[in-house]
Amino acid sequence: MENRSFDHMLGWMKKINPEINGVDGTQWNPLSTTDPNSKKLFVNNQAHFVDPDPGHSFQAIREQIFGSNDTSANPPPMNGFAQQAYSMDPSTNMSHSVMNGFNPDMVAVYNSLVSEFAVFDR
Repeated sequence: MENRSFDHMLGWMKKINPEINGVDGTQWNPLSTTDPNSKKLFVNNQAHFVDPDPGHSFQAIREQIFGSNDTSANPPPMNGFAQQAYSMDPSTNMSHSVMNGFNPDMVAVYNSLVSEFAVFDR
């Protein structure tokens, strides 16, 4: 599970258990956090894998979480994932990939575990 977020692996488990603070397809990231008219990339449940991985540097993670170098937002907006991926791959392929999570049927072991045990991310 290295480099996999909660939403990437378990976010869509909200379908199975609505009490899970997961995703439902209404969440999105802008392609550019500074452009109010930027294209929005919505979360999707079509993940298979992410290759190459999005950035792992301190700067890349800061951009993913805060959307910029300004880290004063509390809570962080979590709006820079698509933008940071776009900086690595301007075709938007990676930007779409990072906004994907696994449909519960694609991760059957986790699906079973979520049905039998507690799930938490906080």
